[in-house]
Amino acid sequence: LMVFTNGSSDANWQGATKGFCGNMFVNGNVAHERTSGNVPFGGVLSTSKDQLAAWQGIIDDNVSQSSVSTSQGSKMAELTQDLTLAMTQINGLTVSAGYSNVSASSLNGLNTMNGIGETIVINITSGMSVNSQINITGDANDTYILRWDSDANPANGYQGKAKFQSGGAIVPHGDLIATNFINVAGDIGSSGGGSNPAYPYPQGPRYNNGTGALVNGGANFNGGGFFTGYWLTTGDPNTGNTSSLSNAIFVGGWFTTSTSISMTSGTSGVHVNKPQSLPEYN
Repeated sequence: LMVFTNGSSDANWQGATKGFCGNMFVNGNVAHERTSGNVPFGGVLSTSKDQLAAWQGIIDDNVSQSSVSTSQGSKMAELTQDLTLAMTQINGLTVSAGYSNVSASSLNGLNTMNGIGETIVINITSGMSVNSQINITGDANDTYILRWDSDANPANGYQGKAKFQSGGAIVPHGDLIATNFINVAGDIGSSGGGSNPAYPYPQGPRYNNGTGALVNGGANFNGGGFFTGYWLTTGDPNTGNTSSLSNAIFVGGWFTTSTSISMTSGTSGVHVNKPQSLPEYN
């Protein structure tokens, strides 16, 4: 669900009362962990260090559904390398015709369903604050690479902030699910309000790729800013920091090299894995 390769300035995970379902990795050798309040969590929290710091309290509050895996330094190094390589490869992809300089909202209504698996590379350079649903329809084997960068020049980092709020979301239709979408960005932001995308979009921190039972103590999403798919982020290109996230809902996964992470009030997440294990989106 989440991989934090840095967090050296701040790794704050607190008061996220709706909960998280999925495994997490943190670079405990450098992350400045802190927490408070209640965080329902179902999964394994792995750390590169021989013990957790402040996040141990989250595990202690979820003993029936969570566990810790320590001294995972080699795996943390592997994940860090994978994240760096993935971003490098994505940066080098040629943008698809007609998608070199688009706003996020202009993707609403995009339909690539033609029975052929395609990779669509999209440069989102404007309209990066999303407060409505962006409906996209496609085939099960389609892959959408969304590069959120206001100047479309990854050499100087990902400029601008991708922000979802008031129920804003990319919503898969046809044979698509969350895992058909891969996003790269620098800073991300969120806020609450609005409502959830309709089922079968995952409705809460639930097992079985968002279709099963809620984590103990968790609750269904209730609006917010929905980050659909896999999000690979670096933090702000100038500072390395990620804005504090309020009511951010991750449906897929978040993997970041950011030096500062703060997940607060209503932030939640559910891991979504293989497309074939999920029902089709209609």
